Amino acid sequence: MNNLSAKENSATSENNSSSFIEAKNLLEYMWEQRCYFHSHPELGLKEFETCNRIEQELKALGLSPYRVGQTNVIAEIDSGRPGKTLFLRADIDALPVQEANNVPYKSQNPGIMHACGHDGHAAYLLGTAKLLLSHKADFFGKVILCFQAAEEIGKGARQIIEAGVLDKVDRTFGIHFQAGMEVGKIGVKTGADMASCDRIKIKIHGKAAHITRPQDGVDSVFIASLIVAKLHTVVSRVISPVEGAILGIGSVHSGTTYNIIAGEAEIEGTIRTFSADSRKKLAEKVEKIAKNTAEEFGGRAEVEIEDICDPCTNPKETAEEVVESAKKITAPENVITDLEKRFGSDNFADYSRKAPGTYVHVGSSDNEKNSWPHHNEHFDLAKESLAYAAALALQYSLDYLNKSL
Repeated sequence: MNNLSAKENSATSENNSSSFIEAKNLLEYMWEQRCYFHSHPELGLKEFETCNRIEQELKALGLSPYRVGQTNVIAEIDSGRPGKTLFLRADIDALPVQEANNVPYKSQNPGIMHACGHDGHAAYLLGTAKLLLSHKADFFGKVILCFQAAEEIGKGARQIIEAGVLDKVDRTFGIHFQAGMEVGKIGVKTGADMASCDRIKIKIHGKAAHITRPQDGVDSVFIASLIVAKLHTVVSRVISPVEGAILGIGSVHSGTTYNIIAGEAEIEGTIRTFSADSRKKLAEKVEKIAKNTAEEFGGRAEVEIEDICDPCTNPKETAEEVVESAKKITAPENVITDLEKRFGSDNFADYSRKAPGTYVHVGSSDNEKNSWPHHNEHFDLAKESLAYAAALALQYSLDYLNKSL
């Protein structure tokens, strides 16, 4: 990895916007929270201590947080004046990664690490809560703060939706720190931003036999191999190359020893697309190929396709709103709107089923030590990125809630 040049680092030059200055004044507080969350990471649906800490901080501000499910924390800041409702979301779960960083805030939980920045998301939203409370007289309507569990495993969001939290929400807003993007830069993409995610699980039922008597068995390893090979050809034959999609296999398990024809096999993979039509086409092909191939060679295939999350798409209107707010807290040239769409997924997209919103990328790198990719054991965040995230959340809240009143 190369060091960021002096020119590239211009994005972090002095920022005199009011929202940024206020957020910068809270930077030590947010960094303290981030370091706590980083050193105490918890996996999805097990974020109990994380939630306790979040609730402790919110209660200290005079708020009344409550749980949805066991590990989603919700709190409201109501201006007391009629208006719109804005939903701010931060995901809080960690990953099953053994941290390789040697830092004072290194993970204390073996095999678990905040390798995607969710510790920073929780921290910046706590800072945003403080900022919004200090501006309670300056906006109409209310803000719902959402600390969401289990984004990495596609959970949490739908629990919150099913609980009715978004029933009267007018806008949604979410930030994700972006490794490799300089601190001070903000990415807002109109249209398709991130792909949908479906998890494929295929169980192949064959018949075990001695390896020297294939006529007595049904070889699930052979069937699985054929299915995997066929699935890797599907996208190029079914989906337009202009649109693009991914059908990838990440796991194949079968057999117990070298001289037994395996009676069972399991395949796991994923489908990633940017449209409901492509998503449906690929799911249908997976099921057809798996079942027909297994049957052709005397076996049987069970296919499960789990809907993890929708494509993440930013409507033009909401994206433009956020772009205007972003230009108030960083130089206009640092607001990037021509981002390439990506095949990563985020279940922030599910909130769009209830209310339109924008998913934003905030730069979190200022040197090679915090430029490692997401989900890497060396992942880290630049401290000042927290100030940009909180400043943007504050600025957008004020701009949106006071718009067209």
